Amino acid sequence: MRTCAARPSALRASSRGQTRPSRTPALRAIAAALAERMEEILEANERDMQNGREADIGEALLDRLRLDAGRITAIAESVRQIAALPDPVGEVIEGRRLANGLDVRKVAFRWGLSPSCTRRGRTSPSTPRRCA
Repeated sequence: MRTCAARPSALRASSRGQTRPSRTPALRAIAAALAERMEEILEANERDMQNGREADIGEALLDRLRLDAGRITAIAESVRQIAALPDPVGEVIEGRRLANGLDVRKVAFRWGLSPSCTRRGRTSPSTPRRCA
């Protein structure tokens, strides 16, 4: 997990253009790993809970942080359900033809950074990105 989190740009680049057949096994592997490594996850969660109690983050946040076997099983099942969903990437959500003949379409695309979005023209981090 640390390796993946430390290299988000590499993950974005490697997921670019992935098709459903390559994503579905990855999601299934995530669900399987949640079940297989449940004890390890629960131990790490207990450390997180202890740190939260020491930091006095409050009962509401502790409850959101708290994992048990039932919650992990539910998360794994949710991941399996997502894997079973049809891939909406490329699906035309809505479209219309303007009076001048121009076709305008709203198309579903992969989450993350769009390849057409760049940092060109940004003068500061608060300046919005320009997307082509």
